[in-house]
Amino acid sequence: MKQQKKIVFIVNPISGDTQKLRIVEQIHAVLNDKIDYDIQYTEYARHAIDLAKKAIQNKADAVIAVGGDGTVNEVGSALINSEAALGVVPSGSGNGFARHLKIPMDIKSALHRILEFNIIQIDTGSVNSKPFLATTGTGFDSHVAHKFADFGKRGILSYMQISTSEYLNYKAKDYEIYVDNQKIENKAFLIVVANSSQYGNNAWIAPNASLTDGLFNIGILEKFPAALLPDILLRLFNKTIEKSKYYHSITGKEVIIKQVDDYHIDGEPMKGGLDLHIQMNPKSLNVIS
Repeated sequence: MKQQKKIVFIVNPISGDTQKLRIVEQIHAVLNDKIDYDIQYTEYARHAIDLAKKAIQNKADAVIAVGGDGTVNEVGSALINSEAALGVVPSGSGNGFARHLKIPMDIKSALHRILEFNIIQIDTGSVNSKPFLATTGTGFDSHVAHKFADFGKRGILSYMQISTSEYLNYKAKDYEIYVDNQKIENKAFLIVVANSSQYGNNAWIAPNASLTDGLFNIGILEKFPAALLPDILLRLFNKTIEKSKYYHSITGKEVIIKQVDDYHIDGEPMKGGLDLHIQMNPKSLNVIS
């Protein structure tokens, strides 16, 4: 990699359960004098967006999100339609975006991947003009995202605990959906609009989704009998959810979901009570893969 590349690392000190001090030490150890880099820390929600925009103004070649999918979303949102590339050092609870790109979960290996500086162009999406990189949706996954945000403890065990405790009382809802003007009415447990293939922790909610095909994979999971919960979970983790009779999928570039109660953007909970207008933005983000 050439000396003149300029990289800014944006570290979310509270994402996931990884010790960020150890990550910073590895950044110094791996990069050393190989590259011009700076490390900055987020101090409040959405601070990463401001820091990434400032990095663009300062002519950074790449901005690296050190955190989970929420941090990746903020940094990536600021870089859309810019020349700067998004890099990821995964250190969140799920790391779905990084896992889709096969970015190593090992910090040192992820840093060496950044040094290789292999750039691809990926698609992004927007929900009512708010960007997302991986997934958006409504229903049970959104409900759990809201509970998880207030839970206090991060990590996969906390997420599974919440999902299990909430499942039995969660009611499927009637939805009116339009995919490229095709109307779909369905009683659904959850609806996912996927640009990438998984939520995180290798839970593959849309196994065939691609970041580079210009299409969303829209998955509709109907309410299923409680006795089949182990089967649905197994299918999520072995990439066979699309083979369940309770799961239906369609591809498209524009999606409208009418009057949702709440929703999520890349796993971050959002308040609903409105229609979701979801649009594809093809080849709009440079990413270090």
